Amino acid sequence: MANKKQIMVVNDDQIQNLICRKVFTMNLDGVEVLDFVDPSEALKAIVDKRAELKFILVDVNMPGMNGWEFIENVEKNGFEYPVVMFTASVDEEDREKASKTKMVKMFLDKPMTKDKLPLLEPLLNGEHD
Repeated sequence: MANKKQIMVVNDDQIQNLICRKVFTMNLDGVEVLDFVDPSEALKAIVDKRAELKFILVDVNMPGMNGWEFIENVEKNGFEYPVVMFTASVDEEDREKASKTKMVKMFLDKPMTKDKLPLLEPLLNGEHD
């Protein structure tokens, strides 16, 4: 499936992952969704498979490794992908940090819905600078 546009979803809530998978695959052509409830497993997949991701959708608040730590680890391993912070957090500090983090391209509120897809289209098309 090398010609598929890969999106990684990292969220400890499996139901949110399922919603993302359904919204993406039912509304976007040629998309492959790689979803993980464990950020460590997602990081391992990036390092081991050298994934060619269009973007990573990552939750801010997760047990073990939060979204910010996940991004740091991705960078430490020499990778740089566009990141969409995806959360129910209303913490202004998270939004401020997102605006100052190079890999973070946007901050979206949960849940994923079809009406948020136009915001993500530029990332799918490689337009993220």
